[in-house]
Order: sequence, then C-alpha cells, then structure tokens
Amino acid sequence: MKPKHSKPDSRGMLFVACSECNRGGNGDESCSSGWKIKRGGPEKGACFSGELLDKYKQA
Repeated sequence: MKPKHSKPDSRGMLFVACSECNRGGNGDESCSSGWKIKRGGPEKGACFSGELLDKYKQA
C-alpha cells in the first residue's frame, strides 16, 4: 500500500506524516517532533525523522 500523505521532498528525503508513522500518532510516545495534533495529513503534523508503518513499507 502506498502512503497517502507521506511524500519525498525535492531532495528525495521522506517527509512522514504523523498518521502514517510508527513513532507519532499511532500510540508510540517516542515522537519528538513537537506536534500537538498527530493525526491527519502533513498539515496536521509531519517530520523527516519518522518511520513509516509496516503496511506502507511493502512495495
């Protein structure tokens, strides 16, 4: 499954939306991006240090 909100930026680095991340917005408290709202698309929280959920890693 392809991620809906997480996309690479112009340099090719993956900008991971909190709603599609193992660290933020999905029960893990290890997120340090500083976002208060951790659900929804990139406008509601995203960062470059996130890790995609396993269901999005399968190509």
